Amino acid sequence: MKILVSSRCGRVPVRLGATAMAVFAAFPVLAQGQGEAALKEVVVTASRSQQLLTDALPHTTVIARDVIERSQAVDLPALLSNEAGFQFIQNGGRGTTSSLLLRGSASLGVLVLIDGVPLTRQDSTGAISLEHIMLDQVDRVEVVRGNVSAIYGSGAIGGVIQVFTRQGNGKPAGYAQLEAGSYGSKRATAGISGQVGDTRFALGVGQHRTDSFSSMNAAQYPNENPDADGYRNTNYSLALSHEWRSGQTLGLRAQGNDGEFDFDGGGFGTVTDVYKGRNITDTWSLYSHNQFTEAWRSELTLSHGREKSSYDARLTAYPYDSLAVTKTRTANWTNSITIGNWQATVGAEYQQQSITTADIYGPGLDRDRGVTALFAGLTATLGAHSLQANVRRDSADGLDAQSTGYLGYGYAFTPAWKLIASASTAFNLPPLGYLYDPFSGNPLLKPETARSNEIGLQWAQAGQVVRATLFSTRLSDMLLYDFATFSFNNVSDASNRGLEVSYSGKFAGADLRASLTQQDPVNESTGQQLIRRAKTMAAVGASLPLGAWTVGGDLRYTGARPDLATRPELGAYTVANLTARYTLSPTLTLTARIDNLFDRQYQTAYGYNQPGRAIYAGLVWKQK
Repeated sequence: MKILVSSRCGRVPVRLGATAMAVFAAFPVLAQGQGEAALKEVVVTASRSQQLLTDALPHTTVIARDVIERSQAVDLPALLSNEAGFQFIQNGGRGTTSSLLLRGSASLGVLVLIDGVPLTRQDSTGAISLEHIMLDQVDRVEVVRGNVSAIYGSGAIGGVIQVFTRQGNGKPAGYAQLEAGSYGSKRATAGISGQVGDTRFALGVGQHRTDSFSSMNAAQYPNENPDADGYRNTNYSLALSHEWRSGQTLGLRAQGNDGEFDFDGGGFGTVTDVYKGRNITDTWSLYSHNQFTEAWRSELTLSHGREKSSYDARLTAYPYDSLAVTKTRTANWTNSITIGNWQATVGAEYQQQSITTADIYGPGLDRDRGVTALFAGLTATLGAHSLQANVRRDSADGLDAQSTGYLGYGYAFTPAWKLIASASTAFNLPPLGYLYDPFSGNPLLKPETARSNEIGLQWAQAGQVVRATLFSTRLSDMLLYDFATFSFNNVSDASNRGLEVSYSGKFAGADLRASLTQQDPVNESTGQQLIRRAKTMAAVGASLPLGAWTVGGDLRYTGARPDLATRPELGAYTVANLTARYTLSPTLTLTARIDNLFDRQYQTAYGYNQPGRAIYAGLVWKQK
């Protein structure tokens, strides 16, 4: 079957397998007889205010704590790899450099928030180090796909990932987990959370260690050191809030991840080289949530985010030692006013971004800039009709101001079926390192801009949600390193159009999640497929309770895609994982998993190995 997706760039056929379409069509049939359970999962990221997941017009998915635990995923890339639209390119095992692709947009075009605190990286990489965000302290993850700069500002071209850490609720209770397995891996985490009177609290700590394996493929790069590239991560989270009077809450959130890792030199080293790195990411925020009237809710947040990256390659053929520290300080004031079926959101934001670098080969970089924004939004549900409109104006020091908008409409033609359409614009500021790095900076850079159109169909019933979205995005003034000028430039335009399908729900007692992405990511300047972007990705996962046992697994497919010029194409691959849990008592659970069950050999970047078959076992304690 062919589906024709039209855009400014013309009409391009997107081929969908008959099997995939049949599965999508079968979901309503599968749900029959399961009961009409209400879908009450609340999300906040899609509109900046609370709404039911099924009411969100942008394509939004939620990965709750119970899903995280059943998956037994360790870090954020492992968790998101099975979600629609996601790819991760990793230079080796756990803790090695990872790049995110969402709807074809690279890491620079995907906004990451932790408890509402934006993470930015202002050095010449521009990419947030998601590989160091462990899941020990994560309560849930919300993903919004597509252009939502009108809600969040710069970086939200491919979408937004918001990570929410554990918050205190209910009777105070502790938890702990131990795990060990292949590659000399060890993991331990512990914490306590709860509520005492009007005070809520949560505190958690965790540590991971692994000897891992050699990142570089010895057959492709025989000169690299074949030693194992180990990794250590220490993480923590803290949440404290107090409702000092009815509807008035003051709170503090803080979290951090400290990763130390060995890595290889990318094919330029020798067999005796030693490369070491360290990445520290931490955020904190002070907030006041105020329900001034029944209709008016206000939130004032002061936050600080930092990413500190250092690399020590002094014991190599080409020694170097570098440090980069990005800081993002934000003040945000958001007000929500509800009148009947209408909810208006207005606010202002000021962000101070800074970068400090040091390098043994030349002068470092010490720059900062301010970004001021005003934003407003409107959502409404009027019978079968849903509306969302957002506008935002961002002014960054030294760059042209950017105005963005989002307009979405939904029509529920039955209680279960809804048609959704949207049009939006977005932008991405060049990082300070792209502008001013002494070796590769270009102060004449312009922001990337994007336009996107979507039309989707949603079916939600009996605790199940299916969402199919046709999307078309055009990116102008794409920011890339230009090997002709040895600096960053606005070198080309790009487009991507395709289909995303996602499913989550329960059938015959099993929890199921599935996704399919068909896309056509193109460099408009060359007409070639964008590097490392697969045209087809699919995943399915299931978890089934069987008495004291819970068994599950997932299967992930990624299609062939080009690598950098002069390198061979990266082949398609399929990876299968198995999980099992056994309840020993109301408080104790045994866990086990097998990653890469069939020991599939594959690469997400040429020259870099991925983990083979690995087995892990653990023990979880949860106080009741």
